[in-house]
Amino acid sequence: MKGILSILFAFCIMASVFGCSASQGSQQQQQNENSNNTQLQENSQTTKTDSNNAKGKTLVVYFSATGNTKAVAETIAETLKADTFEITPAEPYTSYDLDWTDESSRVSREHSDESLRVVELTADTVENWDSYDTVFIGYPIWWGIAAWPIDSFVTANDFTGKTVIPFCTSSSSGVGESGELLEEMAKSGNWLEGQRFRSSADVVEWLDTLDLNTSSSDTVDNQETRSLVVYFSMPETDRADNMTQEEDNSVVVIDGEVLGNTQYMADVIKEQTNSDIFRIEPKTPYPMDHETLVDIAAKEQNEGARPVIKDFIENPDDYDIIYIGYPIWLAYHKLIQCTQIA
Repeated sequence: MKGILSILFAFCIMASVFGCSASQGSQQQQQNENSNNTQLQENSQTTKTDSNNAKGKTLVVYFSATGNTKAVAETIAETLKADTFEITPAEPYTSYDLDWTDESSRVSREHSDESLRVVELTADTVENWDSYDTVFIGYPIWWGIAAWPIDSFVTANDFTGKTVIPFCTSSSSGVGESGELLEEMAKSGNWLEGQRFRSSADVVEWLDTLDLNTSSSDTVDNQETRSLVVYFSMPETDRADNMTQEEDNSVVVIDGEVLGNTQYMADVIKEQTNSDIFRIEPKTPYPMDHETLVDIAAKEQNEGARPVIKDFIENPDDYDIIYIGYPIWLAYHKLIQCTQIA
């Protein structure tokens, strides 16, 4: 039996903390995700990829409040074979801290009083910083500017001789002047125009437009090993127009075709890694109605259910690498893929 390396990737779409309002189900998901992120956060450290043979090394630095920026950062790093460095506040933000509609919340108070925006980080410098020629800096948009925990990192480092590429995530606000403001703060480096993403769906296409030392199409390893992308995806509509907010958050529309978010990312990974692909489908299809779907997901989670699926992977032992993709429901991975794994 071959040793199988399972690479998990989770992908979810939710309304931005500082964008338009989300549904009750989405708000609960966001709060639970923030709680889990707080419990799982470790000291910031540089995560190295298996190889980095480009002419200049690339680093992806990011601060993520709800997981959206992290998803984009990881896609950039995987595509470019870059290292990553996560910015983590010494005092992590909770879901209550991030409630921008509450004037007494932490972010609201920090927004009102600029002196409170100096956020202490668990680490603000990167090991072997001088070895990086290109630095991506990612952040969510808060009140039209970069989330201020990123400021402490920018002011603590010298970007001289580096190409700096900002990117941000937001469901509504654009990148605005956030990149220019960070450049003024840094006082060094060659800063390129930034890019805003609602999700990680358009990242690879954007990277191909950048004038970097290496293109994303050249960085995918030509491995002799076999890989498989296994995923479960649940779009809440098959209509390309007249969608509700919940339906729009669950899909990507390309040339009139409606794809589930995880389905789209699975296809991207398949193309980039030359993998085989397998879609997990329940024997009894889930309903597309959002409220009904939320109720079923909550019931299955409470019962620890393992839904019956149509088919299983043939010859999984033939694969050296297996990517497993799923949406996040109620801040928990979907239980249906556990049936396949078991």
